[in-house]
Amino acid sequence: MRCLSKRNGDFGGAIINIGSEVSDRAVPLLGMYSASKHAVKGFTDALRMEVEEANAPISVTLVKPSAIDTPFPQHAGNYMEEEPQLPAPVYAPEVVAEVILHCAETPERDMFAGGSAKLHSVEGKLIPRLVDWMMEGKYFSKQKSGRPARHVTEALHRPTTGLMTRSGTRHDAKESSLYSRASMHPLLTIGLAAGVGMGVLALLGTVSMQDRRAY
Repeated sequence: MRCLSKRNGDFGGAIINIGSEVSDRAVPLLGMYSASKHAVKGFTDALRMEVEEANAPISVTLVKPSAIDTPFPQHAGNYMEEEPQLPAPVYAPEVVAEVILHCAETPERDMFAGGSAKLHSVEGKLIPRLVDWMMEGKYFSKQKSGRPARHVTEALHRPTTGLMTRSGTRHDAKESSLYSRASMHPLLTIGLAAGVGMGVLALLGTVSMQDRRAY
C-alpha cells in the first residue's frame, strides 16, 4: 500500500506490507503460509534499509495481524477431512484497516493488529520450546471446525467467495483491539494510565487515613 502526502514542499509516502503474527511465530498446519509471511518480513526489513540509504522520503512498515475474520480458510487449499477454521481470538477486518490507515499517516517500523499477535510474538521469542509444546497440544484441534471438508477449488485458481470481507462462519470476532488502539496512541495511553494510577493512589491514601481515624 502506498499513500502520498505533501509536507514542506516535498512529496513523501508510505509503503505498508501486510505480514502476520506468523511472521514471528510459525503455527502447525500453516507451515507454507508461515514461511511466506517470514519472507514478507525479510523483504520488508531489507527494503526499509534500501529506501533509507537512498534518502527517499518514504516510510516502510510491516503490519502483522492476528487471526482475522476474513474468508481466509475458504480461500486456502484444504487437505484435511474437516473444514478449517482460525483459532480464537479472532478480530474483525476493521481492526487491521485502522492500523494500516494509522501507518499511512504516521511512520512506524512495524505494528501488530490485535493483542494476541503481540502476545504470540513475545512468547515465541522468550519461551519458544514451551510454545512448541502448547501448540502441539492445542493448535491442531483448534484449527479444525468439526464440519466435513467441502474440498472446493482454492482461490489460487479462481474466485471463491466473491467480495465478502468476512468469513460468515464466526460469531466471536472482536470488533476492536484495546492493544492496537493503545499502540497507535502511546502518549494518550501513558497519560490515561498515569491518571488511573494517581487515582488509585489517592483512593488508597484516603482509605488509609480513614482506617487510622477509626483507631
